[in-house]
Amino acid sequence: MKTINPARRKSPFQLTPLGNAIRAALMGMALSGAAVHAQDRSAAVEPASEGATLPTVTVRATAPEGSAENAYRPRNANVGVLGEKALKDTPYSIGVYSRELMENKQARSLADLTKGDASIGPMVDRSFGESWVGIRGIEADLYNANKLDGMSFGTLFNELPLEHMERVEVLKGAGGFLYGFAAPGGTVNYVLKRPTAEPVRSLSTQIMDSGLALVHGDLGGRFGNNEAFGYRVNLVRETGDTYVDNGKLRRTSGSAALDWRITPGLVWQVDALAGEQLRNAPYPWVTPSATGTRAGGFSGNAQPPAPVDGSTRIAPSYGRNYTKYDTYGTDLSWQFVPDWKLSLAYRTTEFGRELMSGNDVLANARGDYEILAQNFSGSLQSQHAQAMVTGKLATGAVRHDLTLGVSRSKSDEAASWNGGGRYESAVHRGPANLANPVDFANPFTSPVAADEAQNEFNLVRRRELFASDTLHLGPDLDLIAGLRHGRLEVTDADYRKSRTTPTLAAVYRPLQGLSVYGSYVEALEQGETAPPTAVNAGEVFAPLVSKQFEVGAKAEGKNWGAGAALFQLKKGLTYTTPDNVFNQDGEARYQGLELSGNVRLNRQWLVTASALWLDATNQKTSGGTLDGKRVRGVARQQASVYGEYRVAGMPLTFTAGARYIGKRPVDADGQWNVGSATLLDAGARYETVVAGKEVTLRLNVDNLSDEAYWITRAGGRGTLIQGAPRAIKLSAQMQF
Repeated sequence: MKTINPARRKSPFQLTPLGNAIRAALMGMALSGAAVHAQDRSAAVEPASEGATLPTVTVRATAPEGSAENAYRPRNANVGVLGEKALKDTPYSIGVYSRELMENKQARSLADLTKGDASIGPMVDRSFGESWVGIRGIEADLYNANKLDGMSFGTLFNELPLEHMERVEVLKGAGGFLYGFAAPGGTVNYVLKRPTAEPVRSLSTQIMDSGLALVHGDLGGRFGNNEAFGYRVNLVRETGDTYVDNGKLRRTSGSAALDWRITPGLVWQVDALAGEQLRNAPYPWVTPSATGTRAGGFSGNAQPPAPVDGSTRIAPSYGRNYTKYDTYGTDLSWQFVPDWKLSLAYRTTEFGRELMSGNDVLANARGDYEILAQNFSGSLQSQHAQAMVTGKLATGAVRHDLTLGVSRSKSDEAASWNGGGRYESAVHRGPANLANPVDFANPFTSPVAADEAQNEFNLVRRRELFASDTLHLGPDLDLIAGLRHGRLEVTDADYRKSRTTPTLAAVYRPLQGLSVYGSYVEALEQGETAPPTAVNAGEVFAPLVSKQFEVGAKAEGKNWGAGAALFQLKKGLTYTTPDNVFNQDGEARYQGLELSGNVRLNRQWLVTASALWLDATNQKTSGGTLDGKRVRGVARQQASVYGEYRVAGMPLTFTAGARYIGKRPVDADGQWNVGSATLLDAGARYETVVAGKEVTLRLNVDNLSDEAYWITRAGGRGTLIQGAPRAIKLSAQMQF
């Protein structure tokens, strides 16, 4: 009898685990003329005649974790050095986005995937422009907040291709003890696809209305004695026209993950992920300027222009953004006694970038603008090694989960500019107007190759020791205490700083299915570097320590889940003054309430929703000039709702979503704002069988009303970027 992977969606035309269970029950009881009733993945077998005496037997099958059938509800997540934990038992707010959610939303980027989470600010689809992630109003750390299977990788944007990921986990708030050095906004952990017990054979295609086409293959399985060896391979190719006028994209990536079960308690994993991407006519950064010229400076302290439609090309057509990357990882896990495990992990990453574009645009309120043309290349190399021991023991009635570890990492960055040092080769072009952009001539003969990046800077070394104890004081109360001692060195800035940062937390379960928690986290983060457009470009500032308090509750039932978190976080403040000097001074205070919920109302209806109320203000600035002013780029309110309706008796599902982003200040004094935006999405999917193979057809329409809006970078900067226009995506996925 054919075995079907329970993680796959079940077609109504194929034998499912439910069908297997029914068949086994019928055969075992040998009933003649029994009536079978099935609904919502359960079945009842009842005697059909009065003479039958056997009782009714009910068989139930559990919906796969993270599937549409259970409202995309995850059960567990990797919580940094604490390892995999049940979400209800963690004293932190964590968003988990499953493989099935990625597929059903046709998510091509983190921007697509996180639309339904109000705590994550809107961003640009990385396929068409750079993506900076804002979590709870704080921009995620480019160098330290991105993880691949819990290990740091170095890139100059905030995401990896989702086609290679099993799920994405976002820790909202300070990582501190859990992940180490990083800005406190949050941590994005990508979980790579790994070998599974059942074979995987999948082919997906996608096409957008602009003409952009994608092909993705996924192959995996196990072999050898006792299936000791496992493999998983994914390949992606995407090419065509983007929704930006005259924009083109070419994207290729591949990954391989292997494992060897040397013994039942000793497993060795290795993986590789590599890719490259070329975007022509990418989105530019738009900085509000009183004059619309370089004479107005790059501080962003001016009234912004009206939003520009996302399909409008502002940057010159010669604009070119090329990136390439590869990352390799290995992990050895040894459970040397039943309750104790040793883990050794290492990851190395190389990233290169070439940018030839009018990527910086200065625009006034009327839309008059001037561009800063650049010819730039950069590279980033990083390494991360970690050794960790985890185990369990008991002292009397108290049970302990212990973690001990050491971590070391380094990253080296380099850059080159055509004709000289930092931005000395930049060329200004103008004037023009956003209503009628000018395709300025290319002032450069050829791009500077990423391999030619020679000017080293941002040479960072980190050494960390950490330890924690999770005390189980009976079945309903957990206490967590952790310490991380870190030493941060930036050799090119000639500074070193050591700090011990604690975390304390408690989780209490007063009722079945309900947990309440409180936590305190400190985090050490690398100081900011003044951007190239500032008067003090390249100035490196000292490290910062942030502090976060959070209380919350998590509840879950058979078909629903809900969460609430009330938090306050204080971190160092960075901003650009009206005279275009980048400064690190004072404190930014973030206070907010976060709500989320998901429910499977019945077989037909699924609804998820979330909301964030956030008060982000500046405090303790020099002379008090910015005290009480709102942090740039941060909305007070964000909300999102998503729903699915499955047509009764048909393998057809309709989807719809809505997202609201409140107005956001763009200047340091909070005098000017970009307006709020409400974005609507719609879609449908149809499941069928073709030639005995499971096939799913999906249609998604993003930004249904084609609204023009600005995306803002969170905190300290006044730059804007166009929001994506309406986009139609059609895909077909076959399991074979």
